[in-house]
Amino acid sequence: MISFPFGKKNKGQIGIGFHDGGVIIGQCGWLHGEYLHPTVLRVEKNPRELTSSDWQKYIAESSITGTECSISLPPNVAQHQVLRLPNMSVHEVKEAAAWEMADRLGVDRSTLQMDAIPIGSGGDVLAIAIEQSTLSNLLDPLYEAGLQPTLIEPQCVSVSRTMSMLYRRQSDQSKVRSVFDFSMNDSCFMVLAGDTLVFYKHFNYCGNTLIESIASHTGVTNEQAKKMLEDADSLESNEEVCKAVRDATRSTHEAIATDTMKCIRHYGVTNRGPLSTKLIITGSSGWNTNLAASLSTSCNQNIVRDVLSKHIQSLPESVLQTCGWHIALGASLATISTNKLRRDSDNSTREAA
Repeated sequence: MISFPFGKKNKGQIGIGFHDGGVIIGQCGWLHGEYLHPTVLRVEKNPRELTSSDWQKYIAESSITGTECSISLPPNVAQHQVLRLPNMSVHEVKEAAAWEMADRLGVDRSTLQMDAIPIGSGGDVLAIAIEQSTLSNLLDPLYEAGLQPTLIEPQCVSVSRTMSMLYRRQSDQSKVRSVFDFSMNDSCFMVLAGDTLVFYKHFNYCGNTLIESIASHTGVTNEQAKKMLEDADSLESNEEVCKAVRDATRSTHEAIATDTMKCIRHYGVTNRGPLSTKLIITGSSGWNTNLAASLSTSCNQNIVRDVLSKHIQSLPESVLQTCGWHIALGASLATISTNKLRRDSDNSTREAA
């Protein structure tokens, strides 16, 4: 089970996510259940190509402060794999996961930087592995730019934190939600119980697949297909455009819904406790009405846009329109702490919104 760490201040560190082929930089604070001074900057450049001068330039442009930062790594940078391991100590779990990942990746164990996070109650472990040379190539320019990475975590943990900021009390642990994070390059399905990640599954479905399907189906360019996908969700959308988009993307949406339904059933079989009744859609390719309709039909869940969450509603439109905002702000809050509060129904006091 993941217990998200929080420090003793209201202002978060710099959050950096390597997302959709670029970089998202952000920072925010958290107080009384609301974000404080959220800011994000999207850099459309391969993070492996960024120099220390680039980092200094972009940090200055983003108007964020401080030097300490949290790094969020996606599955295409740090390998994510859910493993089923026997009941062992934390040290033994991490060691077993390290050897398993080295074997699957076909590399020497000593060349990997590893972590393993227990998820759920069924013995599953989320193993994360990255070659040390790759990690050094990403971090060295940050150090040279004067930044101080203090925490590295998988992207799904950053997203989970963003979706869990109002669910961190002891009494919230029975509140189960599903999350579908749908980006341009990949996607994943998660189940959250309170502020704990209890199920994770990486998908290969992505926004680019939808765009390519529309382009192939209608004979337009990818840029035109992207515009059609966006227009299909507008209030003034053309009926013919909506039908073309719906027909072109139906098979992908149905496949997503089928795999999501399988994940929900698998979670229900392997984990004790309440089941999810709400599915939150987030990500750079997150919301479209055809996807929501397919998920609603197959999964018997209340389908909700991330922007309808109470704490997210208050974010500026400029933040919400920035690709990967939920990753950067989630990473920024990795070490923050707020005042301890108690609800009347709580049996114990814990750090809360």
